[in-house]
Amino acid sequence: MAKDYYATLGVPRNASEEEIKKAYRKLAREFHPDLHPDKRAEMEAKFKEINEAYQVLNDPKKRADYDLTGHVGFETGTGAPGYAPGGVNFEDFGFGFEDIFGELFGRGRPGRRVAQRGEDLEYRLTLDFMQAAKGAEIEVSMPKPSGAETLKVRIPPGVATGSRVRVAGKGGEGLAGGPPGDLYIVVAVRPHPYFRRENRDIYLDVPITLKEALMGAEIEVPTIDGRVRIKVPPGTQSGQMLRVKGRGVYGRERGDEYAVVKILVPRNIDERSREIIEEFESRNPYEPRKGLW
Repeated sequence: MAKDYYATLGVPRNASEEEIKKAYRKLAREFHPDLHPDKRAEMEAKFKEINEAYQVLNDPKKRADYDLTGHVGFETGTGAPGYAPGGVNFEDFGFGFEDIFGELFGRGRPGRRVAQRGEDLEYRLTLDFMQAAKGAEIEVSMPKPSGAETLKVRIPPGVATGSRVRVAGKGGEGLAGGPPGDLYIVVAVRPHPYFRRENRDIYLDVPITLKEALMGAEIEVPTIDGRVRIKVPPGTQSGQMLRVKGRGVYGRERGDEYAVVKILVPRNIDERSREIIEEFESRNPYEPRKGLW
């Protein structure tokens, strides 16, 4: 019975040359005998079928003959082109084998493993808000075949949750003398009790008194570098933001801090205070909700 080469490669009969090549490379990777030493004979037979199908369907003339007659001038089962009966001739696989082998083991002669780069590794690290905003040097312990290795890693300023910090050459060990892979520190940042971050800017709720809002004041607010004094303009409204330039998250361009004003009033006042407030409102009439709805 004639072999169905299209079924062997898993492609339709109208498959393009590129689709045939793609299918061949995928199957060759999957069934390469060197990847299945415990089932080598079975994989050699499968790999031979895959290569036989590819040699026919990749050649326009052979493919045309096969589509017309169901064969290409040789009896299947007695040895496809490039194979000696009874085994796989790895030196004569034809087009595509060197590419496949190079992808699996690095460029080199079939049958000989060459240097491979080690795999990249990930290490998940949780930082305090300040460490992420200002940068820090952190010690991490990485398991290695020869034992745990302690690394000092410089975390650049401005990292945020989800940031990846690359540490070159500290990943998995290479094979056959190949270079090691890289280590990637994947960052998570703990929230701060009162600072909030948006990109490189920091926001801080700042309560002020009614007098400070009405008459203005100079108050002290915290920043990630310590306390600073800022001016509250007379007539400041609740929710108004006062900018503290250059006190945000560190980085190539440093952000700002914004003090978000919250006007707080006493919950309990005495009778004389009530009289003063009534007099104040009668002397300074205004309608805060006028025109809002």
